[in-house]
Amino acid sequence: MKVFADKYLYALDQLIPDDFELETYDPDKGFPKDITRYDALLIRTVTKLNKETLPEAGCLKFVGSATAGFDHVDMDYLNSLGIDFARSEGCNANAVGEYVLTALYHWGQLRNEKIEDLKIGVVGFGNTGGSLIGYLQKLGIEYVAYDPPKAYREKNFKSADLHELLACDILSFHTPLTQNGTHATYHMCSKHWLDNSFKLIINASRGGVVDEKVLLEAKRLGLVRDFVLDVWENEPVFSDKVAGHAFIATPHIAGYSREAKWKASEIVVRKMVEFFGKEYSPPRQNEQPESSSFAGPEDLSFEDFLWKNHKIDYYSQALRKLVGLSAEQKGQKFAGLRSNTPTRFEFRTVIDQYSNPEKLPEEVKIF
Repeated sequence: MKVFADKYLYALDQLIPDDFELETYDPDKGFPKDITRYDALLIRTVTKLNKETLPEAGCLKFVGSATAGFDHVDMDYLNSLGIDFARSEGCNANAVGEYVLTALYHWGQLRNEKIEDLKIGVVGFGNTGGSLIGYLQKLGIEYVAYDPPKAYREKNFKSADLHELLACDILSFHTPLTQNGTHATYHMCSKHWLDNSFKLIINASRGGVVDEKVLLEAKRLGLVRDFVLDVWENEPVFSDKVAGHAFIATPHIAGYSREAKWKASEIVVRKMVEFFGKEYSPPRQNEQPESSSFAGPEDLSFEDFLWKNHKIDYYSQALRKLVGLSAEQKGQKFAGLRSNTPTRFEFRTVIDQYSNPEKLPEEVKIF
């Protein structure tokens, strides 16, 4: 089988079986050509698949996206061409949970707010929202889970009502981006929501779930104290003004960790291999961080452990350097930050490298 894949997909050379012929393309050079000569295509969110980009199927039988999201793919259209589609659901759930937790505690530290005294509204109780909620539960932080579609699908799940959600101090978004239907998420976080006043808004789901124009106005009026954005409307050409007012601004990397990227590639490769009727036994991930790459435990608070062992600060500073660039330059450099920056290790892996983990903050046991 001939496989054409995004060159930035993690560890493909280790994960794809030898009896599959692998070739790669560079997404930074535009939409890949001649993809219909291959049996399978493996992509990321930067490659959009629809009627315009893929007018015919050719030899293509399988498309796999090594991502949790899927709004970059017209799945109905692929189905009409007889092409099977798969994605890596849940691959980045823990990484996103850790990103939001890190942002929360850093914000609390700088704003002199005790996170344990606040109520967090989690919008979307899927894989990433569930990961965050798991950590909030372990830390004893009050939260509400708002997910009416999940309550409709799963009779044993009860969503908070909108009134409960809008009474929270902080909102964190974990939904797909949908344009239609009763529970469409496009501009879900609107003036109606933000008029209720919040200390912090976090969006690590999809750009467009939060109405950025309304968010800026709410901040100007003092209805929203701060906001953290990892995703953007018109991404990768983000708004300079929005980024300039953000407490933290990062280039869609909340789910980026070595473990998440390995899992994303492994899941989609497994689905591809099994689609073609073969058995799959992946190798184990064995990469470990160097001891010099993480913060020492002496007098380290939980907030500092999170912040110093995460790359949020690096990404936020790097993204702000793109403010003022032309749309073309900004788009290229935004993509470059996502593709070329070495990804971090998740906290459990970091903790395992400490020779004296008992010196770490008690709270790290949640990982």
